[in-house]
Amino acid sequence: MSYKIDNREIGAYISGLIEREFNSARQFCISYLQKNGINDPAGEDIQNMANRLSQIKKGAKRIQIDDLPVFSELLHVSIEQILSAGKYGMPKNNRMTNYTVAQSHSEVEWIAYIEEKDKPILNPDEYGKTVLDYAIMFGNYDFLKFLINKNYIWFDSRKDKDYIMTFGAGTNIQRIKFEEHDNGVFIRKPDMDDLQYKLATEDQLRMYIISFAADHNDLSMLKKLRAREIPELYYKAHYLSCACPDFDVHYDKNMVSHIAKSGNKVLDYFTDSFEIRDQIRYKDGSNRKHIFMFPYISQLLDMLIENNSLFLKTALEKSIEHNESTKEKLKSLIKESVNNGCYYGDYWKKEVGFQENGNVVHFRDPLAVAGIITNIARVTKESADSQINRLIKQLNDLYNGIKYITEEEIT
Repeated sequence: MSYKIDNREIGAYISGLIEREFNSARQFCISYLQKNGINDPAGEDIQNMANRLSQIKKGAKRIQIDDLPVFSELLHVSIEQILSAGKYGMPKNNRMTNYTVAQSHSEVEWIAYIEEKDKPILNPDEYGKTVLDYAIMFGNYDFLKFLINKNYIWFDSRKDKDYIMTFGAGTNIQRIKFEEHDNGVFIRKPDMDDLQYKLATEDQLRMYIISFAADHNDLSMLKKLRAREIPELYYKAHYLSCACPDFDVHYDKNMVSHIAKSGNKVLDYFTDSFEIRDQIRYKDGSNRKHIFMFPYISQLLDMLIENNSLFLKTALEKSIEHNESTKEKLKSLIKESVNNGCYYGDYWKKEVGFQENGNVVHFRDPLAVAGIITNIARVTKESADSQINRLIKQLNDLYNGIKYITEEEIT
């Protein structure tokens, strides 16, 4: 059986193995040197090996032939498994585990593990890791995508009331237990398990998969994951003037970095504005809606500038359009509220708020259901391109105009 040697995949695979088998990469380096006859490795030897290992893990350097037997012994996998990044080769333990299944690229093995009677897939192993933890560690996007596309797991329940810590993530893989009642009748009852708990309480899992989907330019998966959004938008945005979403606590620099390096169709998705539903209803029964941009649009724009991205001009123009629209709507709402006699003098300013955390602007009319809450974009970097810098200035001028809106601007 032939396969393509992919340094990046091998590096990610080795990185996951080391994390499982050793407390640290340094400990692995010491063991490697000892296996090669250096009984008491010096600091310089360890550092040199650590530097080489770092390059292997990143895929910048290819693992050497002389390394393979030692890596195989220390990491308890075959040489064929190393060279194929876990796709081929027989594991030393034939019993399926979270660890082995998460490396597999066989749909037959995945289904067999899911259907095992005792449902071991639901439990963390002796290292405290679930099958999802290992799949993410090994970068096994095929397995993660299979679980989502076959609806074994999901990250969006499609029910707004579930959107709190996650978007109602869950699994339909259930361990069935029997509960005995007083009359001797046994009732089948789904059991709570660690996989369900992890899915329901950790939005970080969704962010890891967003990174993989961005790397694969998988727009369909990004939409399934509600990749532009955070759950807090759905239970905090309706307050308008208080309890704004906490964007900073959800920020994942690694995820945004993956997005910044993705293809144009993914960047187009993340730089589009989108609507979210509110819990407040109008008289006609429809929900109030608000327009937002990707919560980390400002960080994304900065990264696009650093990467000298070909999509940067489009991203800036779309962000400028959003800032312009936000400013005009904010001015219109304030002016209408003042004209209706809601405020005396400049008292309206007390209802305009700006939150640095996420660059969120909000305003509410206390006598109506009208109001606005949204995030706006800014840039902190400069470009070598004068045309790009003009767009950056235009964007930041709009940002400051919204943040420091004055009475003169609404008259």
